[in-house]
Amino acid sequence: MPRRSSAVITILALLVPAMALISDIGGPMALYLGALLSVMLIIANFRQGWVPGDWRSLGPVALALAAPFVAMLLANAINGSWSNSEFEKLVRFALAIPILWVLLRVPKPWLEHVQWGFLISAFAGSAMLVVILCSPELGRGAVSEFGGRYNAVAFADLTLFFGFACLLAIPVKLSRWPRCETFIKVLACICSVVAMWVSQTRSSWGLIVVLIVVLLLAKREWTWRTKTLFALGAVLCLTIATELVWKSESSRFREIVTDVQRYAEQDRDTSVGMRMQLWTAAGMMFIDHPIAGVGVANFRRELAELKSQGVVTEVVAREFGEPHNDFIGAAAGYGLLGLFSVLALYFVPAAVFLRRAADRDQRIHTWATIGLLFTLGYAQFSLTEMMFRNMRSVPIYAVTTVILLALTARPTLALQPEVKQGR
Repeated sequence: MPRRSSAVITILALLVPAMALISDIGGPMALYLGALLSVMLIIANFRQGWVPGDWRSLGPVALALAAPFVAMLLANAINGSWSNSEFEKLVRFALAIPILWVLLRVPKPWLEHVQWGFLISAFAGSAMLVVILCSPELGRGAVSEFGGRYNAVAFADLTLFFGFACLLAIPVKLSRWPRCETFIKVLACICSVVAMWVSQTRSSWGLIVVLIVVLLLAKREWTWRTKTLFALGAVLCLTIATELVWKSESSRFREIVTDVQRYAEQDRDTSVGMRMQLWTAAGMMFIDHPIAGVGVANFRRELAELKSQGVVTEVVAREFGEPHNDFIGAAAGYGLLGLFSVLALYFVPAAVFLRRAADRDQRIHTWATIGLLFTLGYAQFSLTEMMFRNMRSVPIYAVTTVILLALTARPTLALQPEVKQGR
């Protein structure tokens, strides 16, 4: 298989995580171009026979990446709705499948350079958050006007993940200055935590809990005593951090209690109250249309009808077109078809990473641990935010997932030597 073509596709894939975070067109363009070149290379390989096709090597992950698109087609055929933006968004997951086929056949040292993308994302994301949120003329609402144009919640969530990924990638050294490399990775993690604190994004704190769980699951070499001490230490640190955050004058966590109290008193148009309204409304839509949902394009119309029944307020019906939860949103929009597809999208790769984290190869273990944090972290973020509402985040999830899958796969499908290019 030609090394130059494979190298170009690999470079495009490695650029996606950082480009999709700091640019509104870079990530999607790299995904589209990488997928196109991958399909062309697969067709050429079919004709030339450079390497075995072996589509089984893609495993169930390929089905999981295709599941949202297939679920959308089936649900739309049943409920008769259609959304061009949903079509484009969900097909982007499927476009990562041919890229995965290529990445499984390139040298792993190529793919390990993804950690530089993690570093760029952590530093750039942290700098953008701090500058934007600390500028009096900008503020929290202006985050969506810069970079990949995510809202403050999604941007902080992704930045924190990239910081943690840098920390977990410390065992993999690629430069001639290992100590300097370690220092930079630790600094990137610290910067992302500071940026998350400045952003006052509450859901990002959940990633710390996910990280603790991932380490307890992935570190098979740890004894039960070590895991117990680690868990106790983590709980103690979280308790102290929670106390500090709670007492902070700028903390938004105390607003949760206030919002719930106001919701109980029928003052429902608060941050938490509006989410509760949206989740209740989406749950009712799912119960009424359990198989194929109401169609994402019809969500606003259904909200308007529920407003007349007093389920949601005028503000919610007017200003929201999604329920701030990917799982509930998929269930309301596409019924069980959508719900199962989102569950597969997150937890099928997570199961693969969990199994591969037990590998004795230190590098495979490291990348599998990062993959497990990434998939479970994204799932946790999706509980309180539509992480794929902005379709520019799809390349981050899809391409980062396939890169980490290729990194953790056993090297049974190596790239052919250069001499075979013309055969």
